[in-house]
Amino acid sequence: SSFFEDERPQSLYCIFLSTDEQISTWIKNNITKKECCRYVMNSNNVQFCNKEGCCSGYSELDSTDKVSKPEDFKKRTCNEDKHVHEVSTDAFGVIKFGGQKSSKYVRVFTDTKPEVLYELLTKQWKLPRPNLVISVTGGAKNFYLKSHLKKVFHRGLIKVAQTTGAWIITGGTNAGVMMHVGQAVRDCALNNTMKRKIVAIGVAPWRVIHNKDKLVNEEGCFPAQYVIDTQGQGNMACLDNNHSHFLLVDDGTNDKDAYGAEIPLRTELEQYISDQALGTEGLTTTIKTLVVCVVLDGGGGTLKTIYNAIEKGTPCVILQGSGRIADVIAQVSGLPINSITTTLIKELTKKYFGEEYKHIKDDQIEAWKNMIQKIVEKSDLLTIFRAKKDDQGVLDVAILDALLKAFKTAESQEDKSWKKHLELAITWNRVDSAETKIFTEERMWKSSDLHDFMRLALVCNKPDFVSLLLENGLCLEDFLQDNTLCDLYKNLPNSSSTRRKALDMNGLDQARKEVSLEHVSNEVRHLLGKFTKHIYPSSKSGGRNTCREDMPYIKLDVTIRSILILITQNSPPLRETWTPSRDLFLWAVVQNNKELSKIAWDQCGDCISAALAASKILKKMAEESIDADEPQEMLELASHFEDRAIGVFSKCYKNDEERAQKLLVRISSLWGETTCLRLALEANNKKFVAELGVQTFQTK
Repeated sequence: SSFFEDERPQSLYCIFLSTDEQISTWIKNNITKKECCRYVMNSNNVQFCNKEGCCSGYSELDSTDKVSKPEDFKKRTCNEDKHVHEVSTDAFGVIKFGGQKSSKYVRVFTDTKPEVLYELLTKQWKLPRPNLVISVTGGAKNFYLKSHLKKVFHRGLIKVAQTTGAWIITGGTNAGVMMHVGQAVRDCALNNTMKRKIVAIGVAPWRVIHNKDKLVNEEGCFPAQYVIDTQGQGNMACLDNNHSHFLLVDDGTNDKDAYGAEIPLRTELEQYISDQALGTEGLTTTIKTLVVCVVLDGGGGTLKTIYNAIEKGTPCVILQGSGRIADVIAQVSGLPINSITTTLIKELTKKYFGEEYKHIKDDQIEAWKNMIQKIVEKSDLLTIFRAKKDDQGVLDVAILDALLKAFKTAESQEDKSWKKHLELAITWNRVDSAETKIFTEERMWKSSDLHDFMRLALVCNKPDFVSLLLENGLCLEDFLQDNTLCDLYKNLPNSSSTRRKALDMNGLDQARKEVSLEHVSNEVRHLLGKFTKHIYPSSKSGGRNTCREDMPYIKLDVTIRSILILITQNSPPLRETWTPSRDLFLWAVVQNNKELSKIAWDQCGDCISAALAASKILKKMAEESIDADEPQEMLELASHFEDRAIGVFSKCYKNDEERAQKLLVRISSLWGETTCLRLALEANNKKFVAELGVQTFQTK
């Protein structure tokens, strides 16, 4: 059969191009650099673009062959509009650092539009859209970080990036705070328990990169062999080999002291990302991507970065104990503004800057004092993280609390605030934040209040939140109406072949691409087997409107549930064709989602039939899957539910053998008017059939 696919058609040209070729073509068409096309003679009689008399300071070797000859112009004064032009970038591809480490990179000009860079990152380099941006700033040179604080920083940064799906953005070089971030990413990569790869984007100035000539090739380098040579770098800087992506910013000059040339582009990129809506593809959300600035150490440049961030409403987290300007701010953060004097800032600067203090002028101290006063004044945007020696590392909580504090201050209405907070908590997958800050005993929740959040938790695959919402008052019967269930099927994840298998293309409304329960029913019958009937009626009349009330969310022993069914229904077939717990369970099973299916199965009344039906569906899906890894995962989940069915049946059999055996042949309309025994035989569930109670019944 043909399967539902949510893929846009590609041109024949793109189909025959490799991924590297496609990226190269896109970069050459969209990313440029600037270079001088006018040279003058220097004292050595070599054509040279002089920085004072011209715009770039490039030597002839650095620039294009299509240049004006000295005799072609009369004046030595350079006109940037006439003598500097844009050409396609000549440095992009993949950096090979040695071993297994590699990173994608591109050389960009300072005025490259942030929307172009965002498209490069998300569409060409295929990075998932960030749910948060962590902009790490601070000391650009190596500085000492106490072992405990270093451990707390590494653990907290990676945890918040892992749980929220954040992008970490740094200066990208192998020194200072950037190196500490790189080490944290490295430690994460070595930890096999980490499922999500950390995205660490280095935005570095092109002109200060040591060995950058190894990165230049007009057709791209796949890969470029790059050696980190810290001994020979001099005043230059090597790239950090633990960052995953690099944007190398060229300001169009040959100034080797070009630190800071990347800051405007980085600021614009972070601002652009903060204007993008949060959420998974197919979901709408009112919240924009949040940005947080995390600061370690740093000097005057870092102070200016903090000041600019605060002025734009970006929350900042300062790590006390990391040194220099971070410690100066930490010391005065709780003081009244009029107590933050020039004298005090001078004393603190002398204390935390050491020998460097001798080179700081009085007018600088005065400017610093003014900026620090403005920073401290915005207490809702400033968080000082003070790590204690007995802490296990709560930097991730401090970062999220800083964001939520700033976010809550920006929201004027309390009702609106908790909704935004919960949406953020789900997006970031921080169930701990929701439990302690939202679902408290101070408020009783209506089921309708939580419906949108349940949909978000389901589509974004946040099983902990599904349980939390059920425990705090969400009623599945109210939530899982026809339109909601169809919408959930329409938004099955793209990441696996279950997306293609879950719905038959022939069942879709081709004009509107809508999903109906009728073609869901057709596909489920195909998976269960033709011996079953449709689980949903072809007409809605008398269907879902006559269903029984669903069981509330109580973690009853599954044996009691099965016995209750026997007592209340006796032996006649069930006439209900819909229960929301069954519908949610089925939706989770067809996408091979173990955690969600376990939560939903716990709510199923007819839990033995449900488990055996799931086993049959999963085995059929494994048989038809075209994916290399999924069949094994499906078979493992099928075995899991067979074991669940065995566990429940064996308990029932110990309690009441006769009634337990009636469960085997009791017809359940919830699962296609079939029986547990038939489902087990059709699925070839040998372990279930070998159970004593089943064997005893078959030999009667």
